[in-house]
Amino acid sequence: MQKQKTKLPQKSTVIVILALVALLAAIGLYSRRETLFAADKTESAPSSPIVRTEVVQPGRSISEKITQNMQVEAVKRVEVTPRVTGRLLSLSVKRGDYVKAGEQIAVLEHDQQDALILSTAAQAASARAETESARAQMLNAKTNLDRYSRLVKEGFSTQQQYDAIETEYTSAEAAWRAAQAKERQYAAEEARVKSTKDDYIIRSPMDGTVLNDYSLTPGAMISPSSPVLDIADLRRLKATLKIPELKIYTVAVGMPVLMRFDALPGESFSGSVTRIDQYVDPATRTSSVEIELDNEKQAGGRLRPGMFGQASIVEKEYQNAVTVPEGALHSSDSGFYLFVVKDGAAEQRSVETGIREGGRVRITKGLAFGEEVITFGGNNLNSGEAVTVQN
Repeated sequence: MQKQKTKLPQKSTVIVILALVALLAAIGLYSRRETLFAADKTESAPSSPIVRTEVVQPGRSISEKITQNMQVEAVKRVEVTPRVTGRLLSLSVKRGDYVKAGEQIAVLEHDQQDALILSTAAQAASARAETESARAQMLNAKTNLDRYSRLVKEGFSTQQQYDAIETEYTSAEAAWRAAQAKERQYAAEEARVKSTKDDYIIRSPMDGTVLNDYSLTPGAMISPSSPVLDIADLRRLKATLKIPELKIYTVAVGMPVLMRFDALPGESFSGSVTRIDQYVDPATRTSSVEIELDNEKQAGGRLRPGMFGQASIVEKEYQNAVTVPEGALHSSDSGFYLFVVKDGAAEQRSVETGIREGGRVRITKGLAFGEEVITFGGNNLNSGEAVTVQN
């Protein structure tokens, strides 16, 4: 007999069966997902609240300040204007140049002034010549007078002749003195005219940097009401603060000032109080306080007039202070408290606070250096509750 051949299942049927088995397994896992995830969370979740801490370290300082916005200006700044009206002949400097006191910086046209100087100089020279001529005549008359004095004594001349010669001498002396007076008059006029020429030569009144040249060019007509240059000494800068009436007796000349500028973020510069107004503005109930900064020593000359920033007058400064972040403090009806970590548990601690600065608070009582303060996660804690520190 022939053996009957066994009929094997087709390949496509096997694939379909395997796919159905995989689908049933996936449905089973999906239906148990909540149970599996809950079990996993139960195993990984800590049994105590997670907190962040900070150990109180020595060496910190904190200060009480009066802080205001401010704009700095140069302590010495001058707008240079001419003494007379005239046409600009030349401008020797431009914006950004450094000038020395007495340096010539601009010249106005002065042709007429030069002509007047020459005229008065000629008149003064003529007056000097007249004085010399009158002096010579006076000396000649004096010689004659002396000679006739001897002749009268020897009997070779009469008194009448002597008197006539004496009159000539007196007249010559008077003419010489008049010539001297005229010479002094013309000399003074010459000096005056020469000095007025300086009105057409503009010089720098101080050492400094040209901040503005007003875009002037030769040929421009300028007058005493028209500034030629704006010059400032950038070595020292100042600012004026308006201090509230309640604070005026806490501020004194010489107190340190901390300055920060928007153009130089992250940097601070030290100044001091230099002047305090002796009155209170009734409209604002404030008093003006002037502060100064050494631009060269503190900022290497980088600061410029007009820069905006903040100034903080340091009223009190506490060195080596116990401080904590503001977020570590909690308040209650009885005052402030915080939590410290002791043996893995949170311990509530009542504290007394002082000044606040830069997000930190000075603790004056209730906390010591080396203690571990809970700074985050302490809102719902109870004293004695175990905590997990994750910094």
